Amino acid sequence: MYFPSKTEHRLESGFVCSIYLDPLAAPLPDSVDFKLVDGWATLPLDTLPEWLSGIDRKTDLRALVESGNLLRPRQTMDPRFALVAEEISQQLALGRDISRDALAAVAGLSPSRFSHWFVECSGVPLRSYKKWLKLRLAVDAVLAGQPPMVAAMQAGFSDLAHMSRAFSASFGFTYSDAMRAMAQSTLV
Repeated sequence: MYFPSKTEHRLESGFVCSIYLDPLAAPLPDSVDFKLVDGWATLPLDTLPEWLSGIDRKTDLRALVESGNLLRPRQTMDPRFALVAEEISQQLALGRDISRDALAAVAGLSPSRFSHWFVECSGVPLRSYKKWLKLRLAVDAVLAGQPPMVAAMQAGFSDLAHMSRAFSASFGFTYSDAMRAMAQSTLV
């Protein structure tokens, strides 16, 4: 099943593998032919790319993430936007937040126009995108062996509880649930 961003849903079944695509990646609809009905779609396995259709309980999720298939850039990305996205990533990786005004200067836009332009280019507000990147940084740090509290602080969250709330709001399940599921998977 495919649910676009910001679609409320709840799945209850046996094995579930949720894949969250980066907001700046080419959306799945660009690579798979389907129509949304009431905000979601069932995707037949034979229409999916091989890297996606072959996922099962034995899939090496780390290899899937590292394959780059989940991070394919949009084909029509504005070159200024690529510079802005890279600046955000670099600054957050260094533990620094970067202001809307500074990013607007990188794009050569006024701050208010920048906010609208960022949503037009990415589909998400700047603040939401920065939160997404911080969550990715924190999860990557935990997977690299950092204690969760250290990972949360390095990623720019005020504490582990702040990261946990952001995680739950973004993914619909708790950080603790995710850690338990990862411990049971082939990922770790």
